[in-house]
Amino acid sequence: MLYDAKRFKCFERKRFRFNGCDFLTEYLYRNNKRFTDRKGVRLNDIPFVQEELKEHPRPPLPLSLIWTPEEAAIVIESFWRGFLVRRREDVQELRKWQKKCREERQDVRKKVSSFWAKTALAGDDADE
Repeated sequence: MLYDAKRFKCFERKRFRFNGCDFLTEYLYRNNKRFTDRKGVRLNDIPFVQEELKEHPRPPLPLSLIWTPEEAAIVIESFWRGFLVRRREDVQELRKWQKKCREERQDVRKKVSSFWAKTALAGDDADE
């Protein structure tokens, strides 16, 4: 258990994703001498754990605990690079043009749908 705690850097940080109770539950379930077919069973595959999680689901872990520092750095860097690109004048101009085109397309869709609605109403009046 101490090896896994060290691997998850529990002694270096305040918050971490390692849960000692989960580790002990999984370890004791796997290494029970009465049952030899439990090798390689993960925590979420244990029947009584599945029942407990159905009754009392856990909240999801925050991304700061799931991601490694390298993965977090990649996400932060990609957001920063995207910000730098979106900040450029030529890109802002392109985005304004795209927004205008989208609004015009939306207007056309509204006109077409209202046309077909009127046509359907006129067809219903002609049938009567």
